[in-house]
Amino acid sequence: MTTALPPLVPNRAAVDRRRVVTETDTTGPFPVEYRFRPAEGDSQHLIVVFSGLAAPNGYHFAGKSLMELRANILWIRDDFDGHYSYYMCRNMDFSIEASVAGLIERTLARLGLGRDRVSLLGVSKGGSAALYYGLRYGYRNIVTVVPQFLIGSYVRDRPVTGQYMLGESMPQQNIDVLDGAIPDMLRARGGQGHNIYLFTSEADEQYETEINPHLQLFWACENFNFIRTDSPMVRQHGEVSGYNMPLIAGLLSALTEGADPRLGFVENGKQQVNEVDRQSYLYELRVSGTLTAVVKKQDIRGANIVLSGDAFIPGESAYSHSMTTKSLIMESGSRHFEFPLATTEAKYLYSQYFDRFSCDYPYGGFEPESPSGISMKGIPVGTYNLSVRVTSPAEGIDRRTALVARRPFDIRRPVGGNEAVLIGDKKRVRLIRRPIVGQFSAETVFSLESTWLKERMLHVEGVLFVHGVEADDRGHGQYYLVLQGQDSTHSYRLGMSRKTAAIRKHVRRGDFGNYDFAYFATPGYNGVDLQKAAPGVYEVYISLSTGGSLFSAAAGSITLD
Repeated sequence: MTTALPPLVPNRAAVDRRRVVTETDTTGPFPVEYRFRPAEGDSQHLIVVFSGLAAPNGYHFAGKSLMELRANILWIRDDFDGHYSYYMCRNMDFSIEASVAGLIERTLARLGLGRDRVSLLGVSKGGSAALYYGLRYGYRNIVTVVPQFLIGSYVRDRPVTGQYMLGESMPQQNIDVLDGAIPDMLRARGGQGHNIYLFTSEADEQYETEINPHLQLFWACENFNFIRTDSPMVRQHGEVSGYNMPLIAGLLSALTEGADPRLGFVENGKQQVNEVDRQSYLYELRVSGTLTAVVKKQDIRGANIVLSGDAFIPGESAYSHSMTTKSLIMESGSRHFEFPLATTEAKYLYSQYFDRFSCDYPYGGFEPESPSGISMKGIPVGTYNLSVRVTSPAEGIDRRTALVARRPFDIRRPVGGNEAVLIGDKKRVRLIRRPIVGQFSAETVFSLESTWLKERMLHVEGVLFVHGVEADDRGHGQYYLVLQGQDSTHSYRLGMSRKTAAIRKHVRRGDFGNYDFAYFATPGYNGVDLQKAAPGVYEVYISLSTGGSLFSAAAGSITLD
């Protein structure tokens, strides 16, 4: 046919309508950072999420906890001039509040929703904001977790935030204004016209000052629901939301569908514990021949590895202060290396590792004895399985178990003439040391597009991939620049770019692999500093570490004066 084809248009089926977008609203006096995810199907509801202190990346409930809900979700970040503001004010100027309220109203208008189709959610500082905005602006549903009611007094004791919100001298009259912001609205209307769900716990250190004195203020709220958690897994302020997340998500799901759950007063988590059964179970657990060893933080810094996490003997010791020693084992075949570990204090282990009964492990953490980590010098090339050894001499316990990771990780670093790879998952953690110049495969495609040497700065950039080994994103591998001299080898990490035009001309006919990120370069295209390399002649190689393999290509030689 000779009829001209119409141009390609976007395929709606290939667009992720519900992906989370991060943007900044600049309509109001203050720019407001937020995330938004559209609703699924015909759901006509908006959930607004306010964050608490130290929220990951500034957003609470932004992980898996709310992703199964069908509603539109608007996460608002409390970051103004690098400070917290309770979404309210700077130096008692409430333009921040006006900016946030404007964002919510514009979002509702765009969605065609009224204030009766909104649920506000927040924890701690965010719980205060949920109450404040819900009561002040008439949003029907408020889900608040361990909020502060006396905001002024609370931030006064946290001077960085207090001075930002109250003014540098934090005068008492300003403190009184913020202290009365929520209670005064409750005294006036008692929460009338709202569905309010307040989550708390007497184990919260703030309960007696923030929660208990203000409960009577909800007297006029026809649907006030009070959920108080009494559980051995909740012992402080920061644990209430995590424990109640299934119930919180269920409430929000019901509110999204137009239902208004009426729970009344609920005391959840209460456990009837038979102390004899508890002691018997935890004693049997102690002598059962098991260990717990989980790495939570990991890195390779220079020639050292840094690992920290939890390692302890499960169960309750018969000795009130049972002293334990801990060490890290690197094992490869018949040889092994053992390194002493420092015991550290650990929080929340009684809830994270709850096993039928609560048990305290206040010193269940570990870290290297040296802040710089554990040196890999003297450890031969090879693959090592990592395990942790814990001893309790008073109990006659000496056990070892494979180290596992809370979250999968894959860290690759150049260390002189070797590459160090630290890989972990829920089954094991391994350290791999291998020569940083790898195999020269006939399937390797290499092209040095640009290079220069200025004094002691060396720049390289080009294409390196292996036919059949896809390079379709930035996580496909790690590139290295290697200088191999007569007496020493120096290696440096390289960055990667998406330069499809430079790459695709090297893809052979019939290969349908994706190699769009197979372009390497020195960071920022600025070169690497060779000051530590001694004068002499060096052979130059580019190496690609991907999967379980390491591929290399020769890139000529240089002479350093």
